[in-house]
Amino acid sequence: MFGAFKPSAPLSGGLLWKIPWRLSPPQKLRHRRRMRRVDNIVSVLDTALKRQAATSAAPAPSSSALSPPASSSSPAPSDLSRAAGGHQRLLASTTPTPTAAQNAVRNGRDTLPTTKRTTPPITAALRNEGTIKLIERWKAEMPTEQEMLPRDKYSMFDRKAKGYRKGVHKLPKWTRVSQRLNPPGF
Repeated sequence: MFGAFKPSAPLSGGLLWKIPWRLSPPQKLRHRRRMRRVDNIVSVLDTALKRQAATSAAPAPSSSALSPPASSSSPAPSDLSRAAGGHQRLLASTTPTPTAAQNAVRNGRDTLPTTKRTTPPITAALRNEGTIKLIERWKAEMPTEQEMLPRDKYSMFDRKAKGYRKGVHKLPKWTRVSQRLNPPGF
């Protein structure tokens, strides 16, 4: 065949971007490390949110009472940041909000904005309750990387596949989507 429609190697071979049928050992190593990092972040967030909920629920000390001595039972915030691998952004309970003047300077305006947007205040307690519930659900449903069988780590259920399993790397965005649960018996 000659002319404009001459067959080339990519055209005659199918897809140009081929996905190998199994993960390579370095891919498996990176996959295990990603799963461990997710487990670590979930545990750090769980402890930090529980500690924050416990401190916000505790009554404020009276002004006449002397300051209590530092207890050794609660770890320092630096322990949490070390456990999270430096994810201090996730552990920050309160972030300083910039004032209107700082926003005006940052945006290049000399005058303050004339209209104010009013949004209903969402209390931190309500946000934390929902977050704590989500993290508890994750911990109850999802197995950790150490608890998973190699079969479940590297492959997932697919009803259209020959053996009802396919490599986890064939899932679109497989490095960003958690695929830890499979139907029982598969």
